[in-house]
Amino acid sequence: MSIDVSVSPTAPAPGTTTAPEEDLFALGRRAAAVRDAAFGARGTFARGRQLLPTRAWRGPRDAAESYVEAGDLPALGGWASARDAGVGLLVAIVGDGGDIDLDVHRAAAADGAWSLLRVPFRAGERDGERQARLRAIAANVTGAAGAGGAAGALRIWGLVPTPEGEPYGLDTLRFFALCRLNAPAGWHLGADVPTLGPRLAQMCFGFGADELRAPIVAERALRLGANAHNPALTRKEAVTLIRGAGLRAAERQSGGALEEIL
Repeated sequence: MSIDVSVSPTAPAPGTTTAPEEDLFALGRRAAAVRDAAFGARGTFARGRQLLPTRAWRGPRDAAESYVEAGDLPALGGWASARDAGVGLLVAIVGDGGDIDLDVHRAAAADGAWSLLRVPFRAGERDGERQARLRAIAANVTGAAGAGGAAGALRIWGLVPTPEGEPYGLDTLRFFALCRLNAPAGWHLGADVPTLGPRLAQMCFGFGADELRAPIVAERALRLGANAHNPALTRKEAVTLIRGAGLRAAERQSGGALEEIL
């Protein structure tokens, strides 16, 4: 996948006055420092499987992570049905204003499951707009706990920045850094290979990401022809991408334990 590092087509027109924004690489250094303080200079990956609307599973039976997309819950009969099937992670898209469906996330938390929030972003957005969205997400999560006491607390595993349309390289890296700097302490930040491609996902580790999210397979055909955009990675490829970003590599096991890859 080629990485477009040009400015976005919706960037401010010449002569437009805007608030100064922090240098990208200074922002990235700050984000990486926050990541390292929280999780060490480590990048992780995990083998996962997805519960589909048909109730079939996509992925290995012995995966460390079993998840469902919130948009598939109606076809499955709701969260309770997905949980009964063995789901332990709810993946949901955040609204433009940082809105989240508190009821379904509370239900997941009550069952001991985690939530992973996909945060959409668009090329051309200003830092202030993005920071406001990220702070609204944190406020909604905090407010849910405050309003419902212990029973209302959500179990947020972290964020996955998700581009709307083709991701611009530098713009994507900037959003990752803003996510890391504005997310509550302890939240993970995933680089999604299916939406970013392996090269851009690897670069995101320099801007605060701590997990590579991709289908992990035993073998993969070469990325040629019809297979050119296959997002799957072998375990060796995942380790190589993380180490290439200057981090130690670890595989997440069932229950959250980490196996360092030596």
